Amino acid sequence: MNLETAASLGEALGGLAIMATLLFGLRQVMEVNRNRRYEISQTIAKSLENPLVQRGFGTFGSVVSADTSLQELMELTREQKDATNAVIVLMANHAVMTYHRNLSFDIVYSFYKPYLSLIGVGMRRLMQLTEQGYIMHEKSSVGDEGMGVFHWVIWLLDRLEEHD
Repeated sequence: MNLETAASLGEALGGLAIMATLLFGLRQVMEVNRNRRYEISQTIAKSLENPLVQRGFGTFGSVVSADTSLQELMELTREQKDATNAVIVLMANHAVMTYHRNLSFDIVYSFYKPYLSLIGVGMRRLMQLTEQGYIMHEKSSVGDEGMGVFHWVIWLLDRLEEHD
């Protein structure tokens, strides 16, 4: 074997080593992404398993409807109010994280899809009436865009319904 052939063989082996390293690195990145998606899914699942959130879903599905009045909302029990608030805060958190791409929309959609028809109408009604109450209050700082938390929940509900 002459020196030129040995150099060519060394170059080829070096190129193969670089390709193997790149493939290994790519596989590692894919594994990290898969693990991240799994951890995110587990976090969302755990937050939706919360009994207070489940009661909130039940309240939105069975008590609050499109024609619910402000008086009827005021008559909700303290537990029902706390439960609906827990759902709104949770959805607002998920909306902000989804908007900033910290959560995958596909994962969020997968978890909320079964609840969407149950909670969507009642949740929109509760937020609409609550916002009107704040606007009517003379010291309110609610602007044209609405209340921040409600804005994010409505944004997420809109995206979920568009995707449906």
